[in-house]
Amino acid sequence: MMDKLVEAYSGDRARNYDARRAASKRWQREVAAMKAMLADLDARTVLDCPFGTGRWIAEYEAIGATVTAVDLSQGMLDEAAAKVAELPKDRQGAYTLVRASIFDLSPMQPAPDLTVCIRFLNWVAFPDAVRALERLTALGSPRMILGASLVPEAAGPLRRLWYGLSLAVINWRARNKPMQHVHPEAAFLAELTRLGWRVVDRREIMRRNARVNYFFRLERA
Repeated sequence: MMDKLVEAYSGDRARNYDARRAASKRWQREVAAMKAMLADLDARTVLDCPFGTGRWIAEYEAIGATVTAVDLSQGMLDEAAAKVAELPKDRQGAYTLVRASIFDLSPMQPAPDLTVCIRFLNWVAFPDAVRALERLTALGSPRMILGASLVPEAAGPLRRLWYGLSLAVINWRARNKPMQHVHPEAAFLAELTRLGWRVVDRREIMRRNARVNYFFRLERA
């Protein structure tokens, strides 16, 4: 599973990651949501996993955060390192880039003020998404910003069937690439509650045939 994801975000795919996406409405809505959520927080230290190409560096710079940046793809970290190298000298040391899997994360002392996980949970099946959430929770942060695509609980049987068929078509068309997963909203929110989180802000990013994508701002219950 993780090997396929690393392969999908290496080489040219890593180098061109931002350029392929930055003009999309989804990307722009994600940026707006992240800025709004960070503005409501006093987050001096952040752990971001997976960090990717460092797309949130500008937002972290705006709040002066110290960032632990974790990603399993060396290609993505190389792109992020190039962005960090363009920062003023006194800010470059605020970023620690770590090559590791989200499933390898361990509790941190002291815990970061904020944990961020965007565009990962839908690349793994629900049991592994739960396992990732458990790892993120164990870091000890009092707050988390999370991105996830869900099947809305309010969707009726026919709509649920449509979501499932649409996702099956997407995965069939991309059958040589990592499989996408969309999680049931009720089960997803139940796991957040079980792990001790409460949702204090939820912003819809996109709505498509197979999913509704949200950013969640969470606090310890």
